[in-house]
Amino acid sequence: MEYLIDIVNKVIPVLIAGLFFGAGLPALYALGLRMLAGRTEYTADGKLVEIEPPGTAAKIAAFCIFAIIVAIVIIGILWVAKDFIDHTFGWNIFGVTGGGH
Repeated sequence: MEYLIDIVNKVIPVLIAGLFFGAGLPALYALGLRMLAGRTEYTADGKLVEIEPPGTAAKIAAFCIFAIIVAIVIIGILWVAKDFIDHTFGWNIFGVTGGGH
């Protein structure tokens, strides 16, 4: 039973990270795009026209959201390549590389 609890305790953080990166980043991206859309309406002939451009606060918030997404992607790439970077350049980026190379 202890073994099963240990497995569950190790799987839960992986599932949470998968949900965040799998669904959270696209949702943040969609939110950022929506903030940049401003106010739109459809005309009688079916065309989409912009009624009011996005405000300054919405543009700043969207920029911050996109910056967070870019930072998370860069951190993810560095995390995947951390052993290669440590072995090649000797930079232990996250402080978790095994060493002994």
